[in-house]
Amino acid sequence: MEDAGFVTQGYVGFLFGLFCAYWAQETDRSPWLWFFFGWILPPIAGIALVYKNSQDLEAAAG
Repeated sequence: MEDAGFVTQGYVGFLFGLFCAYWAQETDRSPWLWFFFGWILPPIAGIALVYKNSQDLEAAAG
């Protein structure tokens, strides 16, 4: 079973896409866009998610 790493990486990417979609729903953003963004490009989506979240927190505080 040599492809187990690929399957695991795809599964983790899919789960991260679900997390991004949930976050998008909670912040009134497009869940489908964030789902595919998080699934296909998890590292970039993670950085974008952290940046967007920090912007939201700053806007709420000030």
